[in-house]
Amino acid sequence: MQAGSKGFSGVFTNFHPELYVWLYHHHTKDPALASELATFLSLAAVSETLGYPKNAKIYHQRLGTFESEACRVNKDNVLEKFWGLGVILDQIRSGTEFYNNKIG
Repeated sequence: MQAGSKGFSGVFTNFHPELYVWLYHHHTKDPALASELATFLSLAAVSETLGYPKNAKIYHQRLGTFESEACRVNKDNVLEKFWGLGVILDQIRSGTEFYNNKIG
């Protein structure tokens, strides 16, 4: 965004869109928090390589927003294939809650 983007943030807006919205609209008002949040978002987005889009469906199923983790694109059992994914998704959820509380 600092380089002039109009807000492109990749597929992880499927996980925590509200954090990207806050970053886009408020990064100049609280640059320290924006930098901290951007670090979390970057690190969380690395897990895109661990079975996206199915990992997003599992994330939302755990949140209760999706009934199923069924995915047309990825038929793998990504929780088995990427053995640490379950913990990573839990940490993304925890980090998302942490930053939602911080940004109010």
